[in-house]
Amino acid sequence: MEWKAFEQFAEKIRAEEGIPGMAVGVSHNGEALFVNGFGTIEAEGTTNVTPDTIFGTASVTKSFTALAVHILAAEGKLSPTDPVIMHLPEAGTVPVLRNATIRHLLSHTTGMPPVKRREELTEFGEHIRYLENLALKPIGAPGERISYSNDAFLLLGAIIERVAGMDYREFIMKRIVRPAGMKRTSFTPPEQGVHSNTAIQYTEKLLPVDWPKLGNYAVGGGIRSTMNDLLVYGRLYTDRAFRESVIGDVDTAGMQERVGTVDGNTFYGHGLMVTPDFGGSVLVHHGGGQPGVSSSFGFLPEQGITVAVLTNRTGVSAEKLMKGAAFTVLGKSPEEAAVSLPNMAQSPGEQISFAGFYRNEEDPDGFCIHADLNSLTLNSGVRVDELHPAGRGWFVNGRTGKRIRFEIGSKGEMTAFTGLRIYWRT
Repeated sequence: MEWKAFEQFAEKIRAEEGIPGMAVGVSHNGEALFVNGFGTIEAEGTTNVTPDTIFGTASVTKSFTALAVHILAAEGKLSPTDPVIMHLPEAGTVPVLRNATIRHLLSHTTGMPPVKRREELTEFGEHIRYLENLALKPIGAPGERISYSNDAFLLLGAIIERVAGMDYREFIMKRIVRPAGMKRTSFTPPEQGVHSNTAIQYTEKLLPVDWPKLGNYAVGGGIRSTMNDLLVYGRLYTDRAFRESVIGDVDTAGMQERVGTVDGNTFYGHGLMVTPDFGGSVLVHHGGGQPGVSSSFGFLPEQGITVAVLTNRTGVSAEKLMKGAAFTVLGKSPEEAAVSLPNMAQSPGEQISFAGFYRNEEDPDGFCIHADLNSLTLNSGVRVDELHPAGRGWFVNGRTGKRIRFEIGSKGEMTAFTGLRIYWRT
């Protein structure tokens, strides 16, 4: 297959979005189809990114944790339908968790609203006490609504430790990472720089930033890895013989259960998202973002294809790159991953009604929606993206292709749903 068009597509995105360095890879059940580094380890540096350069993966980590849960389920030590309090009785002090199951933690459907991050917390017991003292108001009953919750997801680490009898990080390393042969993957952040072949991380403002502390949030965001290692990891989902040799008879298809709707054609499962009609194929994927990290990992289970994208700048289009590579391997143009902008009319008065500042407790900096008679834009403080009408209250971000939906409550309060996350207008 021809990869020149994809390389041009990738370099165009890298130039337009100012990405210092990135690695992109595609494989078929362990056989490399395309592996390449773009740019440099350090902004304006001279040492090129390679397929073995270490980056943060951020929330791509969630699939590792979900896989660990499914390994324990295959061994009969737990079930996704188990109540959380069956394994963590102390979590019963948090009302929003009393009727939640492990499946709700895996799929961000506990009903827990976004809460202030507490990266200094490193013990699960103190994190449960923190949640207990917040007097949380649920956004819905368990299973009713999806709202991305790192604070609910991290409790899976506590459950793994309780059931497996070891630190959750060691369980993932011992049962998944090491036996798969992922030699440069770890929860321990390496020193950034050329000497360690580790990308220097940059914020949206292109300022170098150290690895985040994370604390308990490492359960859903703490793995550092390479593009080559993630291609090996993807094989656990696409190659049954390889999977059974590494983790045994584990039903990874259960992770692809369509639990919550992200948008019209994408659903959230267990630490993974599923797009059932991606150019006529099923795409299973997850992205990640942290200070200095934008990542995207996906696989086409029917074709045995894995795609991995790692970059060293916050807020860039890693998912678009992943989808461009996936379209290429399907024999299509990578440009099909470019944003398809709707051409729908929206009354100027309605657009203006969405204007304002939106935030939540996890993301207090939020974003501003600016409106006039002819346009609607989203200002994150660094980038300004145009929003294009896609339906009543629905818009598509012209740069990222991601959807945003506005909803007016019974008392006139305005809520914005940006894919998996919920924000309130202040």
